[in-house]
Amino acid sequence: MLKKIFSMGVAVATLVIFGVVIGVATFIENDYGTQTARALIYSAKWFEIFLLFFTLTLIYNIFKYKSYRREKLPIFIFHFAFVIIAIGALITRYVGYEGIMHIREGQTSNIMVSDVKVFQVNIVDNDKDRYHYEKQPIFLSSMTENSLDVEHNGVKVKLIDYKPSVVEQLVEDENGSEVILLKVSGGGAGENIELFSGDIKNIGGFIISFNRKVDSSKPTLNIISEDGELKIESTFPLQTLSMDTREEQNLSSGINSFEKRKLYRFGSNMVVLRDYYPKVSFKYVQNSLKTKSGFPEMTTFRVSYMDKSKDIDIFSYSGREGEFKKVDFGDVKVYISLGAKVIKLPFALKLIDFQLERYPGSMSPSSYASEVKLIDKEEGIEMPFRIYMNHVLDHRGYRFFQSSYDMDEKGTILSVNHDPGTLPTYIGYFLLALGMLLTIFTKKGRFQTLLRRVKKIQNRNLAPLFLLFLIGTAPIYSFDITEENSTINRFDKETVDKFARLVVQDSRGRMKPIDTLSYEVISKLTGKTSIYGADAPSIFLGMMIEPRLFQNIPMIKISHTKVARELGLPEGVKYAKFQDFFTPNGDYKLTAEVSNSARKKPLEKNKYDNELIKIDERLNIAYMVYTGSLLKIYPVPHDPNNKWVNPQTAIGNFPKEMSGLIRQMTYFLFQGVERGVKDGNWTQAKQSIDMIGLYQNKFGSKVLPSEDEVEMERIYNRLDIFAKLVPLYLLVGLVLLILSFINVVKPLQIIKKITKVAWIITIVGFVLHIVGMALRWYIAGHAPWSNAYESIIFIAGATVIAGLILAKNSPFTLGATNFLAGITMAVAHMNFINPEITNLVPVLKSYWLMIHVATIISGDGFLGLGSMLSLIVLILFIFRKKSQNIDNAIKELTYIAEMSLIIGLFLLTVGNFLGGVWANESWGRYWGWDSKETWAAVTILIYAGVLHLRFIPKMNTPFIFNVASLWAYSTVIMTYFGVNYYLSGLHSYAGGEPIPIPSWVYYAIGGLMVLTLLAYRNRDMSLK
Repeated sequence: MLKKIFSMGVAVATLVIFGVVIGVATFIENDYGTQTARALIYSAKWFEIFLLFFTLTLIYNIFKYKSYRREKLPIFIFHFAFVIIAIGALITRYVGYEGIMHIREGQTSNIMVSDVKVFQVNIVDNDKDRYHYEKQPIFLSSMTENSLDVEHNGVKVKLIDYKPSVVEQLVEDENGSEVILLKVSGGGAGENIELFSGDIKNIGGFIISFNRKVDSSKPTLNIISEDGELKIESTFPLQTLSMDTREEQNLSSGINSFEKRKLYRFGSNMVVLRDYYPKVSFKYVQNSLKTKSGFPEMTTFRVSYMDKSKDIDIFSYSGREGEFKKVDFGDVKVYISLGAKVIKLPFALKLIDFQLERYPGSMSPSSYASEVKLIDKEEGIEMPFRIYMNHVLDHRGYRFFQSSYDMDEKGTILSVNHDPGTLPTYIGYFLLALGMLLTIFTKKGRFQTLLRRVKKIQNRNLAPLFLLFLIGTAPIYSFDITEENSTINRFDKETVDKFARLVVQDSRGRMKPIDTLSYEVISKLTGKTSIYGADAPSIFLGMMIEPRLFQNIPMIKISHTKVARELGLPEGVKYAKFQDFFTPNGDYKLTAEVSNSARKKPLEKNKYDNELIKIDERLNIAYMVYTGSLLKIYPVPHDPNNKWVNPQTAIGNFPKEMSGLIRQMTYFLFQGVERGVKDGNWTQAKQSIDMIGLYQNKFGSKVLPSEDEVEMERIYNRLDIFAKLVPLYLLVGLVLLILSFINVVKPLQIIKKITKVAWIITIVGFVLHIVGMALRWYIAGHAPWSNAYESIIFIAGATVIAGLILAKNSPFTLGATNFLAGITMAVAHMNFINPEITNLVPVLKSYWLMIHVATIISGDGFLGLGSMLSLIVLILFIFRKKSQNIDNAIKELTYIAEMSLIIGLFLLTVGNFLGGVWANESWGRYWGWDSKETWAAVTILIYAGVLHLRFIPKMNTPFIFNVASLWAYSTVIMTYFGVNYYLSGLHSYAGGEPIPIPSWVYYAIGGLMVLTLLAYRNRDMSLK
């Protein structure tokens, strides 16, 4: 019986079902909110039972296949790690808890508010019998019916309605009252008011009433309703202005008609009728299927006792303690509460000071921190501590993370986490990584077995396939608009060259030529290294010398259509002028949006928030260039820390004589450039640059790079080797893959020569790759794999060298190697990672995040390679007619595809769990069921199912494996594109407005389906 219940077929089905279920949950969350997804799936009891069955199936198959034996030890470690992780997750779920602590400056708190809701009922009978009921956590669904009932001694409490987000609105009600909606002004700003029949409102300059005469010394207006018509009564004349015809009219005192779209005024007082409702009342109505920040959830309970019943509405807010509401039945009183649970900690924190650092010239926060004092009387501790992002306070099993802050910047919001499951979870993660490495290199393991089979087919020696892959930065090209060329290209090339050689100190203390700073700035602002035919140093110089001119040139990259709309620009625009971000009065148009996005907790930020912050950063950088604050070219004389400052700081803070010298050199430079533009005489500009160079040598020689170092960095900037390698690798890869396919269908005599030429070209590309890395190493002073961009470049190089070792005589493998390296390099030059050696503007970053992204994208790269090889295999199946040549190619590519999937799945799994480590170390949560991380889990589950198909005899065929491998990649595509544009969450680009699905997607799906069906005809084949 157990053999059937926990069979490998059931195990594979369980993997697939698990993936489908949580994938569906992301769509439920998108449409109905996180709470509904948790209520129906993530936190549902049936899901817990399913996870238990999933774990038991894993344990059963560990024993069934005796993976605990010594020769299978790596497989055992890898799979047993999931059991340990499941135990850690179990402890976290049932023992751990998390919430927030809000503290104002100068105040002390030992209270945390849980992030889940608790439902409480207190029943008091004659003030004697007291009954308390409590249930947590509570997750309610806006998609299905909810059940939350309590019964005790004849008292019944039943949930009859739930609305996830409500707002108070006027609704038609037969039993309601008359109400008028007005806009009034008593000489100041206008305000909207509602008056029910009989109401009186003191506006300040006058009194207004509805169907009620008022005796007052102040001017009074009485609105009267007669048979559905409104009139206005006054003891003084009124003037009216029609908003439609602009016609003015004078009304005498007494009773006059009161109409919509007319402004009634006397003196500086004004009244406008917005609307009139004869029978309405205020009621709470649902305004969303999802919970919304700032709007309460409303639960309606029917409370019954004996033959009496009453309905009561309970309003709850996320992160706020619930208030008890009383239902009185005389001798019996019922108190109901629904809200966050308040937890008292055995110690307290006092907020000494909340500190918020902003970018220069901006209201945008760059970092924030809480200076607190830990007060633990039981342990006799009073200890100061600074809490900031990625720097947590640990005490007695509780961890405090900097999360958010109050609008007035006088209070902090700390995330609090109490999780005893951390240790077993981390042990599981370690075993997972260890098992992965051992599985790859164990001689009797599946990976090495596949290698031997490939050797046999190729009849040559192969070395082990190299592992990693990664993600990177923006493709860097130039764009040209003829209209702007004559404006920008006005600087003498020799003068710009001398200026670019000057050294500048960046915000992290790195010394580099202005040439590098200018490339970083222009790349940051535009996503390109040059614009309008001018190189980066020329643009950088122009922005400082002629800021007004350059502020009206489009060069600020707009990476989200919603931002363009907010700036009043066409949706398709890709670049904005600096002036586009400001009103004619000089007000920053995005102030509210940026402030709101910056205040959000890390877990609450979506892609729109992050992109908005990036655009705001670009604007801040442009501002810093225009004001010269980035140009730290003047060493502080005799400073022990070798600090360099910009011209404004030097002029303002240096001693009088030195300040005057700085002022003279700076003015001399600006005046010299302006003169050069006017009459072509650049002598003064060059002399001023030489003077600044002499000053740098005199006072900054300790940290000044040598001329050779400066020149080498300028060569690196201009060669741009890595961007140029992208088309080289891609072209070689595509040509070889196409010719390889032709060769297996109809052998080509020339294929060996072409492969040899491609091998030589690949070697040349690899040499250039090494040269670029060596240059970067020399410039940076450390190994070039310290950040994401460098890691990707390094991994692409490692992929190439692996291919050179493995694929000298295999055009398919060499082609796939080049193609994979080209794709990797192309990703490295997309727009979400900076290629800078150091960051231009200091931003707090997590080292764990870099590792997580590196590992997980590496896995996706290998999964992509496996999918591509499976695509080729299915094409070969179409033309398979008992051809041994094609059959051998199918077997070879199937083995290589499976190897790629093994590596990809291992990396993706480890990377996903590393993301959990990063999240836990940054804000105290392993897993939040965000759409992106959920779909990464879906990918893991689906590919695990694909790799375990071979244990099911009827499905252990190359055709089934390659079909599964090909279509499984759709989960990766969904993770990176579907989530980004069609689902809500932390990683969503959609901003609530999903883009239409491109028509080519449907053609691609249709084409792959046709390909699969055509290949099906010749599916009968064994790998034996």
